[in-house]
Amino acid sequence: MQKSAIDRIRAAAIELFTEKGYAATATREICERARVTKPALYYHFEDKEHLYRELVLGAWEGMFQELSAAAQRGKCARERLVNVLSADFALTVREPDIAAMHFRMIFAPRHESSGLDMVQVGLDMVKLLAGIARDGVQKGELHGRPREIAEAILGIHLIYTMSFLLTGRPNLDRRLARRIVNLLWKGCVNHLKDR
Repeated sequence: MQKSAIDRIRAAAIELFTEKGYAATATREICERARVTKPALYYHFEDKEHLYRELVLGAWEGMFQELSAAAQRGKCARERLVNVLSADFALTVREPDIAAMHFRMIFAPRHESSGLDMVQVGLDMVKLLAGIARDGVQKGELHGRPREIAEAILGIHLIYTMSFLLTGRPNLDRRLARRIVNLLWKGCVNHLKDR
């Protein structure tokens, strides 16, 4: 089945933004790779920035919906945290170019940025994880400061995700998600013993 013009534009833009970054990608290049004319691109998207914003924010909104749904499944905080990390790993494996585009945007020099606030994206993820950790603390399942627990989990998670995007390893799967959560979980439980 042949892709529509809008699907080809999105796919070409994701590839180019991932390869070259936002600032270095010309609208002409997107059109050439998508095999569309500039008027066709402008029919669907106001300009390059609008296209970029739609790709990034659309991907984040879809991803966050999946992660929020994963956060609701599970009987305990530990299981819910594993579910969120597993869901995020599955999204990265399914759409590595989208994940790479997000990282490229995070590490782009300010003058090459599109003005999107990727810090807020990270804070949204911390808030989701901290909510689960807070619930676990309130139920006595773990101990510590929920935000710090969330930040630690997210930090380890991001290291593995970047490694996967750069080298194809490790396997981003549920087993790894469980190892990450268990590592922090043991530390949070032992934290009380060390006092």
